[in-house]
Amino acid sequence: MLFRLRPLADVSPAAWIQAGVGDFDSGVHALLPAGFAAYARLLHPAESADGRPLRWRELAERSGRAVDSRTRFKDIAGPEDEEPRAGSFPEELLPVLCEVLAAHTGTPEHCYFGLWDGWGWLDADGPVFHLPGRDHLLYEGPLDAATEFGDRGPGYFFPQSPSLIWPEDRAWCVATDVDLDSTYVGGSARLVEDLTGGSRLEALPAELSDPLG
Repeated sequence: MLFRLRPLADVSPAAWIQAGVGDFDSGVHALLPAGFAAYARLLHPAESADGRPLRWRELAERSGRAVDSRTRFKDIAGPEDEEPRAGSFPEELLPVLCEVLAAHTGTPEHCYFGLWDGWGWLDADGPVFHLPGRDHLLYEGPLDAATEFGDRGPGYFFPQSPSLIWPEDRAWCVATDVDLDSTYVGGSARLVEDLTGGSRLEALPAELSDPLG
């Protein structure tokens, strides 16, 4: 398999994110820089007892509740519901997200990826850039190479989505914190419309000031 991700010793491409994010307790702003026209929250699906992906709205309807950008999974889930996977955007949906993102940047072939340096499977040692509470290694490559991260060995591969993704033209930024069951995106109003208006992803408009679950 051809790997298209290149580790970077120069982490300066992440400086604009470091300068633009808020404090650790500033909600979505702790993950994404200010200055984008709009923001979205992408909900990681839960899993039913038979292994079927469950959307949050489906669970909310069952419990007679609503879902908005501030909803926590425990607010809508029953005791038997398995929590969504935290810290990684679902592998089956990451290509879908990348497809939408690619239509909203002029540099889909040159993107940057931040990866939390605390994953136990990582065999990498290099310069890191710091965001509130997290240190990240930096990589570059085409946008669709986001699917190449993960724990890999002879006969196995456990995917791990990047913690951060942004294109060279900085048209948007995507953040998936290691402790969260949602992914957040900042970008143009049109991008957020495409994310929240389609049927393939469960996404909601969000605010930079929204608390993190």
